[in-house]
Amino acid sequence: MNFLFLLVVKYYFIVNFLRRHKFSRILEKLCLHLILRSMKKLTSITFGLILCLVLISWGYEGHYAVADIAGRHLTPNAQAAVMNLLGHKTMADVSSYADDLRSDPAYASTKDLHFLNIPMGYTYEQFSDYIKNSRTQNVYTGIVGCINELKDPKSSKSKKVFSLELLIHFVGDCHQPMHVSRAEDKGGNATSVTFLGGGTNLHSLWDSGLIEHQKINYKDLAAKYDDATAVQIKQWQSDNIMKWLWESYQITTILYQEAATNPNFDEKYYQDHIPLIKSRIEKAGIRLAGVLNDIYK
Repeated sequence: MNFLFLLVVKYYFIVNFLRRHKFSRILEKLCLHLILRSMKKLTSITFGLILCLVLISWGYEGHYAVADIAGRHLTPNAQAAVMNLLGHKTMADVSSYADDLRSDPAYASTKDLHFLNIPMGYTYEQFSDYIKNSRTQNVYTGIVGCINELKDPKSSKSKKVFSLELLIHFVGDCHQPMHVSRAEDKGGNATSVTFLGGGTNLHSLWDSGLIEHQKINYKDLAAKYDDATAVQIKQWQSDNIMKWLWESYQITTILYQEAATNPNFDEKYYQDHIPLIKSRIEKAGIRLAGVLNDIYK
């Protein structure tokens, strides 16, 4: 069992190395294939652990694209401030750091900051009141906390670096519709669907499945999606965080209804929804830049 556990850990670190250095997912899958072939006995517990480690780290392309778009829209002051905090790393380089922390017990307190669980069917006023009166940590409190830390002149540089890395990720998360959804099905993770004949779940499909179906890397994805007009940029950056979440909530409501009607999605589903993916990623990047530009005026 110790051997199997070490193999799981080995796979996790190899995959994260490949991702951090932007290698192809084909190499990741080959790595997993070779490791699994080397196992003569694989317990269900061990397999589940491997699967868990893989799933919590997917969605990288979307987060990279959000951060890359944001980097293109920073003011000179914001660019200098970000460079001072991140050093030789770009915002895209650290955009999935918050996901990497999920496997570290020392950062268990950040786990709930990636999403917002909320009942469906609320009006905007009910939605807003629910979030403002909530006593639980969520992506809203995570974003607000990171912004406050970055604005605090008494905060240490190390705390500001950490807050910036989390903020980059959380702004992306709150624009992914399924991160603002129901608690009872774990944000769509327990809502089974098929896509092009393959089994998946609603959350994973929107985290990475639809994006990966485009078969382009995050740099090209960011370049393709970054086409907002000056009017759109001004509008999106004037929207408050509650508006960001409300947009995701409205989309999630529709996605659940579609999955309930017919959970077997085909190429038409992709074609119908990829413009929405583009919109959410582009808005996240533009708004992230707006937040940083405001902090570092």
